[in-house]
Amino acid sequence: MLFQKSQLELTKVVGQGESGLVYRGYVVMNTNKVLVAIKTGKALLAVTDKERLLKEVSLMLTFSHPNVMPLIGLSFDEDTPLIIMPFMSNGTVLSYVRESRKSLYFLESSDNIQVEAARNTCLGICHQISKGMAYLANFKFVHRDLAARNCMIDENGIIKVADFGLTEDMYNSNYYRQEKRQAGTEERVPLKWMALESIETHVFDESTDMWSFGVTCWEVFTCGGVPYAGVPVTTLLSELRSGHRLDRPSNIACSDDIWSVVTSCWSASPRERPKFATLVNTLTDLLDSDSNYIKLLG
Repeated sequence: MLFQKSQLELTKVVGQGESGLVYRGYVVMNTNKVLVAIKTGKALLAVTDKERLLKEVSLMLTFSHPNVMPLIGLSFDEDTPLIIMPFMSNGTVLSYVRESRKSLYFLESSDNIQVEAARNTCLGICHQISKGMAYLANFKFVHRDLAARNCMIDENGIIKVADFGLTEDMYNSNYYRQEKRQAGTEERVPLKWMALESIETHVFDESTDMWSFGVTCWEVFTCGGVPYAGVPVTTLLSELRSGHRLDRPSNIACSDDIWSVVTSCWSASPRERPKFATLVNTLTDLLDSDSNYIKLLG
């Protein structure tokens, strides 16, 4: 849905990225004011860029899945696009697992019930994300930037796969400038979440999203750890080529069977990585409880 700029009320900046700002605000529909998040993008001066965005938004407006962030609509402030989405008051998965570390991270424990609860919570988060990604993959929609910071939690504890951050700067040290091979320009890319072949050739598909999913699972079970924290981005490619991967979390909630699934996402051969549709079933079999939502702490 295309909204007039006059229908929007931007009240507070809640995030900032290289391409623009994210606002908490309202959209006026009929006589109702609806709380929303409004993300500003880079100015689109070329007609072809606007047409491409409108085409992508038209596709996203058709998405309907509990674990995919719905799109409310689009507006323009002159040449600057304003993307309108529901506001997620519970923030990101990344912030949630960091704040919940005391109840989700165990080096050792005599209380098997606590560890099992932590395992089911973490695995349930990954399961919800996998279901959202399977839905997108069915539409041949490639995410390109899957990470814990880009998965939101609604007021009911349901996780929504999104491609933006409402609580922190997306374009910080997690990103690295990479030359766009076709245009000869630079753009920011989430290097430490990217598949080996994406770094090498800048190609993205379901199998590269699967690699990013593995890193996202690692973030969940480390309760917000930083991937390859000791590896400079300038040497990451050579490290990955030599077979180096993320170490297994010391969190005992990450069991052998879970870690086996995670590492399968990082096969050097894209064909050997699982498909999201298959992965959903695998994670379902590993869960001991319903994972359609998470119980929010506090």
